[in-house]
Amino acid sequence: MDELTQILKDARRIEVRARGMVSNEFSGEYRSSFRGRGIDFHDLREYTHGDDVRSIDWNTTARTAEPYVKQFIERRELNIYIAIDISSSSNYGSVKFSKRRIAAIISAIFSLSAAKNGDKVGLILFSDSVEFFSSAKKGSANCMRILREVLLFPSTNKDSNPGCALEFLLNHQSRKSLILLASDFLCSDFEKPLNISSSKNDIIAIQLVDPAEQELPRVGKVRLSDPETGKTQTIKTNSEAVRKTYSRNRNLWQTNLDQIFESNGVDKITLNTNNEPDAALSLRNFFKKRKT
Repeated sequence: MDELTQILKDARRIEVRARGMVSNEFSGEYRSSFRGRGIDFHDLREYTHGDDVRSIDWNTTARTAEPYVKQFIERRELNIYIAIDISSSSNYGSVKFSKRRIAAIISAIFSLSAAKNGDKVGLILFSDSVEFFSSAKKGSANCMRILREVLLFPSTNKDSNPGCALEFLLNHQSRKSLILLASDFLCSDFEKPLNISSSKNDIIAIQLVDPAEQELPRVGKVRLSDPETGKTQTIKTNSEAVRKTYSRNRNLWQTNLDQIFESNGVDKITLNTNNEPDAALSLRNFFKKRKT
């Protein structure tokens, strides 16, 4: 079986699984977690005892000599953009699934949940530049196009820069959006564009991690290669000193990343490449936490 056939087969399997999860688990959680961004004027009606006096329409009241209040409805429809890192490190997975594969699963679940609730979904694929963009559209057919692009789109650049996706959206969106930013965030500084974009949008960071990145495995002397910079280094993974240094540096980096998100009011989900059910469970738990 060639690579393209395998990818298309995987896309179909992910689609079937995602549709099942959305129907059985995610749709209600999604709707209560992501409400409309504002309210619209709907109608006028006569004032009744107990109405909030702040909702009185004084112009109509003066004209009719009877008190009238304004009625509003929630603006339900959302614009959602899923921004996925497809730089070289997105293809890494030490157990079974790559980061990009987990991102594809999450994009399918999220976009189908959004489509079921009448929201529009768009896609950005980025490395150190924006490599693909599709504007936000409605419908489940659009969700399947998104899934296939996430799995199939070829990436030619090695480096990662989440900031370029956020800057691109600021120049192309017409109103406030919900942005899912999926990356391992093993990249240069992107705090400035994050700060600007988070003041205008609702951003959720999805950090894609692999077990081998969280804790250095004991596999003896190995030669490691950075997929984005190309730099290589030989290390002794059985060395206690090496393992402690790696753990300390990793923890410091993670703490700094979490502080960047927190200081900019950005919620974060951590998804592990261990398996698909864990990623789906993490997303569902996030939905529940966000609606409380």
